Amino acid sequence: MQKVKAFFQQLTFSEKSIPVVIFIITLLGFGLIIPSLGFYMDDWHYVFYARSLGIESLQEMLTYDSRPNAGWLYMLGFRLLGSEPFAWHGFTYVLVFTAAWTYWLFLKALWKEQGRKIAHIAVLFAVYPFFMLHSSPIGYTHLWVGLIAYNLSMLLMVKSTEYPAPQKWAAVMAAMALVALHLFTSEYFAGLELIRIVILWSLLSRNENRPFQKFSRVILNWLPYLFVLGVFFYWRIAVFQNPEGVTRNEPVILEMLLSAPFKAISFLITAFITDTISVLTLGWQKATNASLFRFDTVYAQFRLVVSAIGFGVVYFYFSRLDLKNEKEIENAEWKKNSIILSVTALLTSGLPIWIIGRSIVESSNLFSASRFGLPAVFGAALLTFLLVDHFVTDQNRKNLLLAALIGLALNFHLDNAKEYQYSWEKQERFIQQLIWRAPSITPGTALLTDQEVMGVMGEYAVSFSINTAYQMKDFGNTPPYWYFPFYYTNPNVDDLLQGVPLEYGKLSMEFTGNSQQMLLLDFNPEMQRCLWVLQPQDANLRLVSADMRKLAAGSNIYLIQQVETEPTPPEEIYGFTNTKTWCYYFQKADLARQFGEWDEVVRLWEEAQTIGERPDNGFEYIPFIEGYGHTGNWEKVKEMTKFANRVSEALEPSLCDALERLNQSAPKSSDKVATLRSLSEDMGCGLFE
Repeated sequence: MQKVKAFFQQLTFSEKSIPVVIFIITLLGFGLIIPSLGFYMDDWHYVFYARSLGIESLQEMLTYDSRPNAGWLYMLGFRLLGSEPFAWHGFTYVLVFTAAWTYWLFLKALWKEQGRKIAHIAVLFAVYPFFMLHSSPIGYTHLWVGLIAYNLSMLLMVKSTEYPAPQKWAAVMAAMALVALHLFTSEYFAGLELIRIVILWSLLSRNENRPFQKFSRVILNWLPYLFVLGVFFYWRIAVFQNPEGVTRNEPVILEMLLSAPFKAISFLITAFITDTISVLTLGWQKATNASLFRFDTVYAQFRLVVSAIGFGVVYFYFSRLDLKNEKEIENAEWKKNSIILSVTALLTSGLPIWIIGRSIVESSNLFSASRFGLPAVFGAALLTFLLVDHFVTDQNRKNLLLAALIGLALNFHLDNAKEYQYSWEKQERFIQQLIWRAPSITPGTALLTDQEVMGVMGEYAVSFSINTAYQMKDFGNTPPYWYFPFYYTNPNVDDLLQGVPLEYGKLSMEFTGNSQQMLLLDFNPEMQRCLWVLQPQDANLRLVSADMRKLAAGSNIYLIQQVETEPTPPEEIYGFTNTKTWCYYFQKADLARQFGEWDEVVRLWEEAQTIGERPDNGFEYIPFIEGYGHTGNWEKVKEMTKFANRVSEALEPSLCDALERLNQSAPKSSDKVATLRSLSEDMGCGLFE
């Protein structure tokens, strides 16, 4: 034990280990949860286009997304990674780590004498708590690639000021190429290009005291990068045209500067102040929320344990970080330059978003809007460290505080990932059960629920996932199906029943449907339910809302057809489909009931019983009650009906309707009359009054 203690007391880490600790911290924050994650939000249109229309169609899609030059990146990505979530998440993790690593390399080149501080800043940058879309692996690939290219271009720019002529211009040319790469692939970091003049002034003023010569050198060194930025700006404003009918990412504030300058300037100032405060505070507010420190679930325990490990790793590492061979100089010049750089970065980082009239604070969805703040993290991490460094001078206390901040940041990201994990689990269930229940659906069908059924998705993402799952081809720009949460689309149920257009356009896809060709779905696995495809006979189902019961009259289950070969969701995306679950038997029984295949309904029940599967909700007994009634097993009908009525409250109207259907259509027998009469009296159905 003494040897172990002595080993750790003597253990030290050199500068070469800094990328290793960045790797460990990003692994704790983003890597451990990869196996339980899938696709979300903007991931889905990439997956849909690549799988349904071919990888080359991504170029068309990105043109509609106002980002045509990013086509090469996504086409290459799908060719190398396919459509497997694990592969994309692994790739995204590598990008996140590389972004933090290149940020460290850049700052290290800029401030060689501040090795320890740069290590602190880089680790904080790696997990800074604001960007909430790490778990969405495809849709934001261009952001991470853009950030890496930007960091590398800054690194080469700094190095170029130290090199003699041949190497200098080689570094400048390479940096210019990287500037073009990040600007034309992802315009998010265009505003940060303006901080180059601040960095060059800091670098070149160290050895030059004459103001005019200093100014001249800074401008001459800045011109190559300013030229690339100018070319991009000219292309984006004067050359690039959105496809006809698409108005996206238009520079409305630039136009307003000419027509209403005071209004435009007021917007820019307000956006800068509010967005900067948001990036600096919102993540930390959530990270310190008391609800994040509860141990009441297994995941919460996992999250807090990982955060504690992160705290321990960072504190131990920084306590043992040995940079004694370097000169770490405390001086007013460094503090002044670092403050100017951080503030300038925050001031310019949001320009690409503000110019199109958007901001973080005014966005209705903070999850999605957090992407606007990723460029600001460049300066926010630096400024956050500077505040810590200013107020905490003792190195050990500083290490403790920074380790605590890293632990909080890890807690923030892991808590954020929980919603993604559950969304993916719910997506898998939804798609599997929908295909089991509806193996084929008439094209042009709208799928409706009352509210959005999955987190971190949105109606267009659910729509693309449904169309991807059915793997239909040759539909042009008219997808076969679309999903509508009717409370957001058209909450007037009477209008929907009479027939109203249900239309949606996303990118190059245009769905044109009508509420008279729709399927009404209820999906609440949180309530231990399977997916329910409602139909007119469910008008008395008290387990759904009054609007759902009313709208069930317009749900046409005969839009569903059977097929000879049962389809399955794409295995590359969803993995192996487990059919040994209760919901599989329920969906297949409900499908068989639709086509009057009563022997199949009974067979499915009996097979489910052999593996111990049964429903948790009384409504899901009804297909089997009808199946046993039509096959003459009235004792089973009585047993199931009574049990279903005990399992779920307020189910009597639906059970009575099922008994009425049996009374009308099941084969006649004395057992039938006696059973239905007895059950009718018990539940007050009034069948024989």
